[in-house]
Order: sequence, then C-alpha cells, then structure tokens
Amino acid sequence: MEADRAVLTRKQEDMRHPSDVWVDPSYADAELDRLRDAYLDYCRGRARPASPPTVRKYNQVLLSFIRSLTDNAESPVLASLTPTNVNRWVNERRRRGLSEEGLATHLIALKVFTSKYIYRELELTTSDLLRKVPRITPPEKPAEVLTEQEREQVLACMDQPTFEDIRNRALIATYMATGLRFKEVLELPLARLDRISGGITVVAKGGKQRPARISPRAMKYVREYLRIRPRTDSDRLWLTDRGQPLTYTAGQTIFRRLKKRSGVTRLHSHLLRHGFAQAALVKGANPGMVQEMLGHSTPTMTRRYLGWAKQEEAARQMPEFSPI
Repeated sequence: MEADRAVLTRKQEDMRHPSDVWVDPSYADAELDRLRDAYLDYCRGRARPASPPTVRKYNQVLLSFIRSLTDNAESPVLASLTPTNVNRWVNERRRRGLSEEGLATHLIALKVFTSKYIYRELELTTSDLLRKVPRITPPEKPAEVLTEQEREQVLACMDQPTFEDIRNRALIATYMATGLRFKEVLELPLARLDRISGGITVVAKGGKQRPARISPRAMKYVREYLRIRPRTDSDRLWLTDRGQPLTYTAGQTIFRRLKKRSGVTRLHSHLLRHGFAQAALVKGANPGMVQEMLGHSTPTMTRRYLGWAKQEEAARQMPEFSPI
C-alpha cells in the first residue's frame, strides 16, 4: 500500500508544473475563463487584429479544453494547463472523431495561447507551459480539387441575365482564376482593379499588400459585371444590387446556394484555391512562384500541392513507359 501511494504521488507530481515556472506563485491559480476572455480581447485589439473566424476558433478550442478539465475533476486554472491534461484532451477529441488535421490545428491554437500570450505577452511564466508537447503531424494527402468538368458546371449554372447571376459568375471566376483567399477577393477595392490588364493589389494576411492578376476569361465576366455594377460611394468591387458591399455572410451564402444549384456539393472558396495551386504546378509553374501567387509565408503548404502534381504527372506518363 505504501509503495502504491508513493507511485501515485510521483505521478501526480509529474502532472504539475515546477514552482519556478511561475513569475509569481499566485499566477498558477489564475482562472482560465478570465484568461480566455482577455486573450480574445487581445486578439481583436492588437495592431494586426485576428479575423472573426480565427477569434471564434480560439474561443472554441479554449472552451473545449476547459470543459475537459472540469469533466475530469481538474481545476480550470492556469496550473492545469499541463502536457498530461493536454494529451488527455487531444485523445478525447480523437475518440470523438475529430480528424488529424483538425486535431493539429486545435493543438496549435492552444500552444499559441500559452507561448505567445501567457508566456510572451502577459509574462506570467518563465517558460512556455506546453513546450514539451509536440505538434501533431497529420498524414499527407492530396488537397481536394474540382475537376475541369465541375468547374465548368459551376460557371454554367449562372446563366440568367440577372444582376445576381452576372455578379456571382464574375466573383466565382475571380476565385478560380487567382487562388486568392475568401476575404482577399470579397473585400477587393474597385480602385485596385486595372480594368484593362486584370491586375489587382491584394491586402493579404497581416495587412501585407501584394500584386495579383485575373485571367482574361475571368476578366471578361468581371467587365460584364462592371457594366451593371450600381453607381455608389462604396469603394468595394463586389456589391449588392442596392449598392451595398457584399458581407462575409452574403459571400458564404453565394457558395452555399451554388452547391445546390450546380450539383457540385463540395464547392467552397478554399477548394478553388487548391485547384488554382495544383493547376499551376501541373502546367509547370515553379513551386516558389506558386508560393508567391498564393501568398504562403512558408513553402510547407505549397509542397503539399507539389506532391499531388508529381503523382498526376507520373500517372500521365505511365503508358509511355509501359512494357506492353
């Protein structure tokens, strides 16, 4: 019995952070709910604020971890943000069917909270509480894309001479032709579009500006839309028929309705981004150039597309090298 109690005590001690990790001992008892609220305000109010979807994701991740603590009779305080509790939380979410990609992004969100906010911003700790928790590396798989037939099917379904069809066809064609992110296209100012060349200046993540260009076919649709675009004081390219800028929700609604109308039920803006990247690589674009086109800060994501493109090219050449 004494030996069992000693083993249990050692295990409990292993689950705790050492006392010297706290800048002040009282910080160990800081409530995670209060820190969560403060963190979300920080994300919204910093010089480069996080987008609303990112803030919502951070909130959901932290709430999920706090619920895991309370469900396992752990105090929802900063001292409970241990590798042991995080690993248990990850395993719980895995058992509930969350994909490895989802687990990877959720774990990263939690690690960002401890390293960039608790440790670096608030300076409550002398080191990152989760520095010993490795990131999850999900198995690589080809990014899903639309086939050429599906792309044409989507564009062809917007065939009515109505304001909505003409605008939506130009909008979707711009996503297909550039591979830009959802908000980069949706919030594009009219003044940053060259109506002759199709050149645009995009405000990317972090407020960075970079040039891009719409293809000739897509620009044909855009010019058709510009002829009926309402005259308004708004500086945004994409408007409603009443001259108001398209909102984030309205843009998502367009994609949602197109799924039903076109019959391509897996349609979404990021799928068109994947399609642009993979089409560029299949056509022989340099991976570094594709990285610049997509605005990736690192080549990691671009390499994922490159692997798929190589597989496609290898499959295409198989008959040429077949022995029969």
